[in-house]
Amino acid sequence: CFHSSAQQSAENAAKTKAHITECALNVFAQQGYESASLRDIAQRAGVTHGTLRHHFGSKHAVWTAVADQVLLHYQQRLLPILNVATQNRDYLAAFKQVVRGFISVSLQNPPFARLLIQECTSPNERSAYVQQHFLAMHQVIGDLFNNAQQQSNALAKYTNDSFFLSLLSLTFFPLMMPDVSQLLSAHSSNPAQFAQEREQLI
Repeated sequence: CFHSSAQQSAENAAKTKAHITECALNVFAQQGYESASLRDIAQRAGVTHGTLRHHFGSKHAVWTAVADQVLLHYQQRLLPILNVATQNRDYLAAFKQVVRGFISVSLQNPPFARLLIQECTSPNERSAYVQQHFLAMHQVIGDLFNNAQQQSNALAKYTNDSFFLSLLSLTFFPLMMPDVSQLLSAHSSNPAQFAQEREQLI
């Protein structure tokens, strides 16, 4: 009976932390780290300030949990594709799947892009954390890019880094500045062209 009660308590704690982390993502994405407060996050999550302190202790600890969750979403979507790519030689097809996966995760979760961009605009402990983990994944994808480049003339003009920057500009820019994106689309002779370029970079 004691074991069952302890297990239930642990499960409830895990659910509460997950809920707080999800709410904190939106607070950080909307307000930025410096402007966001633990009370803002607690209010969004519908918990007391004391409960939030109990589970995380500090604002930086909450942010770290949020960043880990964002990076985990990208890893869960992209790394299985990379693992499959090592078992066959159709590198270009695998690389296209990686690109589509990156775009899909970003567009389905706009706060992800906002959080990552906010933390890469100035050097600090948080930006170093994001860059370390995000670039590690980028470097792994680099091996796949180099192999895919041998199978596609369209990739010849890029390096792994320049392609990634192009992908970020087509994916993150519309999420960071939706009003500008809508304005450009409204005045374009082909409103679907922008979306097509974003989703069909290769």
